[in-house]
Amino acid sequence: MSEQSRDVTREQIINAASTAFSKFGYKKTTLDDIAALTNRGKTGIYYYFKSKDDIFREVIRKEAEDIKIKLMKSVEKKKKPIEKFSSYVHSRMDAFEKLGNYYSAMRHELLEHLHFINMHRIDFDKTETEVLCLILKEGVDSGDFNVKSIEQTANAILLTLKSLEIPLYGQESNINIKKFLDTLSDLIINGIKK
Repeated sequence: MSEQSRDVTREQIINAASTAFSKFGYKKTTLDDIAALTNRGKTGIYYYFKSKDDIFREVIRKEAEDIKIKLMKSVEKKKKPIEKFSSYVHSRMDAFEKLGNYYSAMRHELLEHLHFINMHRIDFDKTETEVLCLILKEGVDSGDFNVKSIEQTANAILLTLKSLEIPLYGQESNINIKKFLDTLSDLIINGIKK
């Protein structure tokens, strides 16, 4: 089996596991469930992963990587720093809304995996801070933003957005999220605009 073929099969297993975890929850998902979704035997899965935990870790890692790519693409499409910032906020929170739906199936099991998720979250936070710093620096350089400390401002914005994830997506809410994010984005932009 070629390297490329192995990568495709591995990716299929990860995608099938993501579907199974979101449908049944982590605890109730079995390797047989994952195998059935890939049309492979359980033994074939063991060729690529040692355990269900290993598969779950890969699902989390892949999701974080997918969000990074979406964020970068959404920012790169825009020309002005203000547009980039607004696009960043909306793309980021949209990605977390989708994750919120995914994790709602495993709400009671998340505490068991919180340490692992937080480990990946640290890397993801670094990437987000870098993206925010680039947007803010570009805004300062172009004269659009008035920011005393780019890194501290990026950290404050990131912390604000992170603190909204559970209230917006982790529980039932009757908030119009798009309008809320428009308002939040405007507030932040008006706070840093020159």
